[in-house]
Amino acid sequence: MKFFLTILFGWLLGVTLAQTDTNTLTGTVLDNTTKEPIPGVTVFVAELNRGTVTDLDGRFTLTLLPSREITVQFTFVGYSTGIIKTRPSSRAQLVVSLEQTTTTVDEVVVSGAYVMSRESSPISIEKISKDDILRAPAPSLMSALARTPGVSEISLGPGISKPVIRGLSFSRVLSVYQGARFENQQWGADHGLGMTETGIGSIEMVKGPASIIYGSGAMAGVVHLIEDKDASTGEIDGDLTLRGYGNSLGGRIESGVKGASQGGLLWSLRAASESHADYLDGDGNAVGNTRFSTQNLKAGLGLQRKWGDTRIRYTYLAQRLGILEEDEMDELVTTRNDRNLQLPFQDVKDHFLNSETNLFVGQDRLKIILGYHWNFRQEVEDDFDEVDLGLNQQNFMYDIKYFKGFGEHTEVIFGIQGFYLQNTNQEAAAEILIPDATKDDRSIYSLVNFNKNEWVVQGGLRYDFRKVVADASRQKFVDYGFLLPGEPASRQLTSTFDGVTASAGATFRPDSKWRARMNVASGFRAPDLAELYSNGPHPGTSRFERGNAEFGREQNIQGDLGLRYQAGDFSVSAEAFYNHVNNYIFFAPTGENVGDLMLWKFEQDNARLYGGETLVEIHPKALKWLSGSSSYSMVIGTRRSDQSYLPYIPAFRWNNDMTFQLKDMPSLQRPYIGLSGMLVLDQNRAADMEDTTPGYFLLGINVGASLKIGAQQVDTYINGTNLLGKTYLDHMSLYRPLGIHQIGRNVSLNLKMSF
Repeated sequence: MKFFLTILFGWLLGVTLAQTDTNTLTGTVLDNTTKEPIPGVTVFVAELNRGTVTDLDGRFTLTLLPSREITVQFTFVGYSTGIIKTRPSSRAQLVVSLEQTTTTVDEVVVSGAYVMSRESSPISIEKISKDDILRAPAPSLMSALARTPGVSEISLGPGISKPVIRGLSFSRVLSVYQGARFENQQWGADHGLGMTETGIGSIEMVKGPASIIYGSGAMAGVVHLIEDKDASTGEIDGDLTLRGYGNSLGGRIESGVKGASQGGLLWSLRAASESHADYLDGDGNAVGNTRFSTQNLKAGLGLQRKWGDTRIRYTYLAQRLGILEEDEMDELVTTRNDRNLQLPFQDVKDHFLNSETNLFVGQDRLKIILGYHWNFRQEVEDDFDEVDLGLNQQNFMYDIKYFKGFGEHTEVIFGIQGFYLQNTNQEAAAEILIPDATKDDRSIYSLVNFNKNEWVVQGGLRYDFRKVVADASRQKFVDYGFLLPGEPASRQLTSTFDGVTASAGATFRPDSKWRARMNVASGFRAPDLAELYSNGPHPGTSRFERGNAEFGREQNIQGDLGLRYQAGDFSVSAEAFYNHVNNYIFFAPTGENVGDLMLWKFEQDNARLYGGETLVEIHPKALKWLSGSSSYSMVIGTRRSDQSYLPYIPAFRWNNDMTFQLKDMPSLQRPYIGLSGMLVLDQNRAADMEDTTPGYFLLGINVGASLKIGAQQVDTYINGTNLLGKTYLDHMSLYRPLGIHQIGRNVSLNLKMSF
């Protein structure tokens, strides 16, 4: 109840601060060469999540703006992205010129705490737009993101996957959803990211320690799902997306509507449903019980004024995920289009409620984010009427930060964060893996950003404290025989973790061609509940898992160095990193059995990871219809004690893409053909008791255009993956030890209609 009163108070505070006077930004967008106006340009203010499009004369108007300086982004297909900083007023008139090009190097990002251009950020941030996902979709959102240089995934079939950033995964990658930290038991090997693309405008991925901004769990980086932009003032927009997958006979439908009144009232409603049958490998063999389904509902309500904005959002996500059983693989294969639920499976439900408020205080800004998350997880193995593993998790978070300007070039953030999590085993659960527990995080931090001429310099300092209380005193634990480490008489254990993290980085842009950046940051991660206290069977993975309550917190320091050169026809960039990790926690089989299950133990050792990414993009001015890119990613992870390799480190990867833009036709706008190739090299750097994995090559194609059917525009995307039908094992797949191959040839069709 206190949480709901807090959200209500924040909402009423915003309403009572409303003012009737407004700032307006107007202007015109022109072609840099012809000086002709460009209609249809998207004008977007990321920090306000607000935008519009230019009219037939290239003009635009944004209202209800603050008096402080804002960053405005201008994007249109076939033109470079324009990014300007301006201070709105009722008399402001902008003239923005965009240059024709087929690729975009720069764009606005928000995940580095400050709103700025991606090329100016000292932190390495990748951005994936919703259009990128529509062009090359995947059954799992993380699979679609894993094509990003330096990013891969750990998967358990097409429905369950989680991110890997530069070799680090599980609880080391923090997820941000609707502006708030998102936790849904991602410590489990069979627990996926738990988020979908529904209502998402873009995804930003921070590559490198971001604990200074986001706290424990962000020592590898961040996956930040950014909400779709609000409707333009005075408009109501809707859309419908239909998608089909040939391999798994999967289907997805998503539809939504949103509106914004002249008075600044915002609202949105969106729903999606997705269903997949079992997938086929490269030989056409069905992999039984890899079927899954999801249902998603989102709603939002907000208010915009000159003083700022406030929003309340609610999300419901239900997933039913089949689990492959090692000793029943043949029995789990049924008919081709069978979607009926069969044993074993996961049933996961999430409710996420949060509020986000921005208050403008002169040239300063106060940002308040509050969130409450309910997660209900059941793993059912032997009987539909019996729950094997059942966990209820609820958590409350707050993130309050004040942006204070000091002169024209310097801005400082002062912030406090908190996160309180309660985990409870369901009374009906037959198995116990981890005890009941609470986790209490408290943090205080400060960041500074200096931006002048060619230089951007950032630095920060943060203190974190975490208290974890494990409780196995309920009669359920006594009857089951669950024991905490050391077998305390109270059947409770308390662990505390604290420490200081820091970061410092700089970007130097002497001209429009060159960009250099360097960043040194420390990160940390307190061990999760499973690493500390697990002591039982895990139905989803068919193994017995055991933690260690004596583990210390992981601490790392990472250095990043990046260089980019951009000419008229191409750009080339290179990023290198070295990550020094103390008390690295990893999972390994022992070779022993507990009952009929293999015993896996968490271990801790010092480690190092190093590698980098290169990217070459071509966009010849003489061949404006042609563009392409080539990227190479590598990471090596070793234990510092004996130089042996770490488990689940991705293989080196070489990605190539080529796109041909075709001429418009009467009923076919912006047609294109794209070819892609991904070469994954042999992974011969295997950990102890981990097999090496041979490399493979995957060929893909995507074709798309905007079709005009009567008065309706239909954006159409056709995407083909693994066109050669390659049968292969992925080193990062949890199916690899079982010899189960990845998904074979797949063709997907995407249709999007706006109304």
